[in-house]
Amino acid sequence: MKSRWQWLIALFAVVAMVLAACGDGEGVDTDTTEAGADTTEAGADTTEGETDTTAAEGDGDVGGEAANADFTLFGAPTGVEGEAMEGFIDAYNSEVGSSIGYRGSDNFEQELRIAVEGGDPPAVAFTPQPASICEFADRGELVSLEDMGLDIAAMEENHSEYWMNLGVCEDGQHYGIPWFPNFKSIVFYHIPTFEEGGYEVPETYEDMVALSEQMVADGQTPWCFGFESGDATGWPGTDWIEDIFVRMHGSDAYRQWYEHEIPFDDPMVVSAFEKFGEILHGEGFVLGGAENVSGVAFGDSPGPLFAEPAGCAMLKQGSFISNFFVDQAEYEDGEESEIGVFAFPTIDGNTGAMGGGDTLMVFEDDPAITAVIQDWISPEWQCTLASASGGGVAPHGGHGVEGVERLPGHKDVDPECYETEAAQTFASAITTALAENTFVFDASDLMPPEVGQESFWIGMVEFSQGTPAQEVVDDIEASWPS
Repeated sequence: MKSRWQWLIALFAVVAMVLAACGDGEGVDTDTTEAGADTTEAGADTTEGETDTTAAEGDGDVGGEAANADFTLFGAPTGVEGEAMEGFIDAYNSEVGSSIGYRGSDNFEQELRIAVEGGDPPAVAFTPQPASICEFADRGELVSLEDMGLDIAAMEENHSEYWMNLGVCEDGQHYGIPWFPNFKSIVFYHIPTFEEGGYEVPETYEDMVALSEQMVADGQTPWCFGFESGDATGWPGTDWIEDIFVRMHGSDAYRQWYEHEIPFDDPMVVSAFEKFGEILHGEGFVLGGAENVSGVAFGDSPGPLFAEPAGCAMLKQGSFISNFFVDQAEYEDGEESEIGVFAFPTIDGNTGAMGGGDTLMVFEDDPAITAVIQDWISPEWQCTLASASGGGVAPHGGHGVEGVERLPGHKDVDPECYETEAAQTFASAITTALAENTFVFDASDLMPPEVGQESFWIGMVEFSQGTPAQEVVDDIEASWPS
């Protein structure tokens, strides 16, 4: 299959969440492939060099302390994403003379805990779950950024203070090193429906509600939803609440919410639920009715976008949902995509970038590792991490795996490091979010499991079925561990 969807499934599958929250509102036509491969360790011959390390973010410690680095990086990515990580490390080894390998695991969190508890942690790991950082740091397992000699103020400016603060632990020091983010603030839409109806991509939430009302008046169902996900049924609804909350109340209040400084039954949380209700409970807005979305598998939710005529016009989901597009019965090999994407709209003029991201943790106190980390978080090496070619502008080339474009974790990464126009647009949105400190992590992933992975999910199902917002948040608040 060689359609415009081909590169997007490759891109979105490896990015794994979703791609833009602060965009220009333009739709993007896209295209995909499936790809997968097992990861293997990557390495290179070691060359000796003179020691020369600094606390600044570097651009390649050639012949310096980094040349002495000899460890295996441990992370979650496998398949093509793991191959791209290996390619990045190969490029780094070749440039500086280090001997670093990579191992990825689909059971990353479990394996990491077993290794740490068994007294054999990896030298360096990167986690998609920042809530686990202080679990290790408070037990004395991690090396702090302060002890590594890293410039905290510069990192807060370059990678966002919010992201840095996720790694501040009991002793007040930093243990998480921002590397590359993933995002959820995106809406897929059916291009022909928009063109035939003369509809414009909404820039504000109010515009999106008004657009939905106009579609209903025109005989079109605006929204597809799917909350069913086995034991995790309800999680797609939490993404809506989080995207709305950060735009209504800002990143500081968002942090206070998931840290329980603002209780779950606070009026600010209620207002976010009610704002979501304008879409979820809008008359005729939801295909099949809001009361039934908990019975629709999230993986099946894109299906109506491909029907003829389309069963709905819009779907808010993470970028990974595009992996399910090729499974839709109406989707035929070779046909061109009719699906675009736009950034989740502003509320009261406020943007936001909600998603996840991979954060580095260092278990071994070693000057060579410090030198490597300084390089890896620099704009120059993140340009290599970005794409197969580094856009032709990466000083050290790209990672060599076609179709994999990893988003920037430093505000100064050049969007030209990316090979596709869409990825350049997304990268610009992300670097803006990092610079403006409007990037936030998925709140449910940062809450206690009893809430973020249980009562919050249950609450979204209840809310979809008509339970009032205040009653829902009261129940969630009651589940918060004391």
